[in-house]
Order: sequence, then C-alpha cells, then structure tokens
Amino acid sequence: MKLFNQFRLPTVKESTSQSRRKFLQRMAQAGVLLPLASSMLGQKVLAQGGSAQRVLFLYYPNGVVPYNWLPQQGAGAISGSQELSFGLGPLAPWHNRMIVLQNLTLDIGSGAGAHYNDMRGILTGNNQISRESASIDHLIAEQLGSEGVLSLGVRTGSRSDIMISKPRGYDSEARPIPNNDPADTAQKLAVGIQGGGNDSNGEKQAYYEAVLNDFDSLANATLDAARRDKLTLHENALKRLRDLASNQVGQCTFNTNVMSDPYYASSNQLTPTEWQMFPHLARAQVDNIVGAFSCGLHRVATLQLSKGDENGNLVNYSYDECWQMAQDAISQGIQSTSESGPLGATTRWYNEFASHSASHRPGDVPHTAQVRWYHSLLAYTLQQLEDRGLLDDTLVVMFSEVGDGSKHGGAAGAVTLAGGAGGALQMGRIINCGDGANNGQRIFGTHQLFGDVARYLGVNSLPESHWSGGVV
Repeated sequence: MKLFNQFRLPTVKESTSQSRRKFLQRMAQAGVLLPLASSMLGQKVLAQGGSAQRVLFLYYPNGVVPYNWLPQQGAGAISGSQELSFGLGPLAPWHNRMIVLQNLTLDIGSGAGAHYNDMRGILTGNNQISRESASIDHLIAEQLGSEGVLSLGVRTGSRSDIMISKPRGYDSEARPIPNNDPADTAQKLAVGIQGGGNDSNGEKQAYYEAVLNDFDSLANATLDAARRDKLTLHENALKRLRDLASNQVGQCTFNTNVMSDPYYASSNQLTPTEWQMFPHLARAQVDNIVGAFSCGLHRVATLQLSKGDENGNLVNYSYDECWQMAQDAISQGIQSTSESGPLGATTRWYNEFASHSASHRPGDVPHTAQVRWYHSLLAYTLQQLEDRGLLDDTLVVMFSEVGDGSKHGGAAGAVTLAGGAGGALQMGRIINCGDGANNGQRIFGTHQLFGDVARYLGVNSLPESHWSGGVV
C-alpha cells in the first residue's frame, strides 16, 4: 500500500491534465516502474535485473587442441576485440560479452576415459548417477517453472547412453535422445503458441504498448549508467510480453518449413553431401532455441552437437565451412600432421595416437578448424539472441567433455560463458581456473561453475552440496 500511496495511479480527470509521460518518468527515477508494472500485470516481468532469465547449455564433442585454443592474453579483463586465439577467433566481436574459463577441471565422474563416460558425466559430475538424480539443466528447469528443458541435438546418433542431459526417472545409461530434427522441433514448438488472444490479453497488450510509448521520455530521465542499462533490459522484456499477449505474427512464430535430418541415427557412413548438412542443421536448431526463448516457451535449453564416435566422426571434418577454416589455420602457421611418424619432431600431437584415428588423428589442423567452427556457431547464437533482444538477460554455457587430451583427462577443460546474464556477471574476462595439469591439483571444476550458473538463474537450492559455486 505504501507504494500506491506514494505513487498512486492518476484518475481519469487527472490523466487529462497530467502528462502520462511525466508520471512514468517520476516512477522511473524512483526505480518503481517495473515493480508497479509487475503488480498490475499479475505476472513475472522477465527482466528484473541481477539475474539471468534463461540459459543455453551448448555442447560440442572431443575437446580442443589446447595450445590453439588458449587465449593469448593472460587472466583478467579482455583488452580488446582482436582474436584471443585461433579457436576462439569468431568470438572477437563479442569479447565484452563473454568469459573464457581456461584449465577448468571437468568433473566427469569415476570410470572416465572413454567418450561415453566423459559425456554422460559432464552435466552431472558423475556418469553413474541414480535414476532419481538429474543433470544441472533439469535441476535448474525444475525450479524455474513447468516448461522443462528444450533438449535438442545435431547428429547425436541413436545411442541413448551417450547423451549429456538426464531428466529424473531415467537410468543413466537410458537417457532420452534429444530431438535431432529441426523441422519436427519447429512444428512441436509452434503448437505452444497457437491460439488467438482474448480480452485479457488484449488489455495487457494495450498496457504494454502504452508503457513502451513512454520509454522515449524515460530514456531522457536523469539516470546513471547502471539504471539506463536496466531500462534497456526492461524495454526488451516488455516488448516480449507484448508479443506474447497478442500472439502476433513475427516475434513469436516458427518457420516449420525448415530442413529435416533423416540421417542422424544412421550407423552407416554418410555421403559427403549428407555431411554437408551439418552446419545448416546446427544453425536451424539454434534458431529453434532462440525462438522458444523469445516466445517464453522455455527458459532452459540444451543443444548437443554430435558425439565422440559416430560414423568415424566424419561430421567433425567433412564439410566446406570447416575445410575453409582448416586452410585459414594453415595460413596462420598451425602445423599439419607429420608423415614422418606419430611423434614427428616438428609436430605437436593432440590426444593419444593409438586410437581414434578418424576422430583425433587427422592432425591438429582439422581438429583446430572444427573447434573454430564450433565457436563460430556460438557467435551465430549470440547474434540471433541479440537480434531478438534476448542477449542481455541470457547466459550461454559452451563446453566439451575432454580436457588436456591425455587419455581424455579432465584437467585443462575449455569452457566459455557468453551473453549478458541480466547484468549479474562481469563479462569480458579471462579466468584461469587451475594449473592445467592432469594431476589432481585443481582449483575450480565444472561442478562449481554449474552451481554458479544455477544461482545466476535465481536457483539457490540444489539437491547436492557439490554444486558449490565460486568460479565466477
């Protein structure tokens, strides 16, 4: 009541003589515009400041070539927009919207040392968790609402035991396979936004429009930089709420006429033409996720790109975009595989030589090129979020399951956070999380990082104590 006593809504008579712009301007200066809007609308306002509103966990297989991924700058603030490294190169325009975590220990559980063990443990910290336990994406979604996790994949194959995301009620080796078909995903998401508006929604839309019409005056109010940034977040949130209320065409629609992938579960070698679909499929799934975020259908999504042993792992190296990046790597002096022997004096090898001849042994150039391509997909994701007005209060967590490459060790993991996180995180940083050696002398691990991620989403109660936080 105190709020309404001090800032009561004007009567009809008063509204004819008092500028609505001045009224809203006073409320903005007092910092009560959004709390008032929230109470009037009877629903959560998406951009409340101080926490992220949605999170995407973005997984890519096989880790990185450490010396071609590690930032050339040391720990601390990122000094400029130049490429931090070849692997991180596509993120240069987003340098002030990301945190690079180097030498983060990957808590992948006991019995690790094969792709399927590493992958199953990356979001859980234990690849043998109980049927009633869940991975961190589901733990977050359980407390944010009823939408659940939007779990998508690109060429993950048909093996349920090699899936990073695990809901409650599933055995660890029988996890659901994510939806690998962008067209099918879009059609199912479109069902969630069908139906016309009603009178209540029409009234809400009109209210949103009235407030949005006044943001030009609010932006001219005497506000410090932090409050101006929050004002921008609030404006983006109101635009999304307006579009949701009206179910209008544009912001909250899905293009269901997108490509399908009938080959994702195939156990046979695919043709080069079929592998060329991979980058387009990946971008189509990103578009689906951004669309679902924009329409409020989900607040948590997980995108699993491929896995570690499918079809000779040709998906990692056999399409034109990756080939071009390989040529860029060579032009920058990154060495190719020596033909003189497995330990050629002039060649640095990644991972073990005895196995994974298709996956890891084509040499540093194609693997490094693939890692650069994955980070170009992250850059694409950030651009799509920015275009929808979602980047400021979204957090993207990009990671893989292999650390320093020594028999799939968990040390020296490569993880990137990106987005705005609702202003809760200081972006534009490089954090050194350990010594980079696979000797158990870790400083920070993924369990702690994912605990931080949960808390930045407003989830402060997790079932296991090992989600301790403290990394960022």
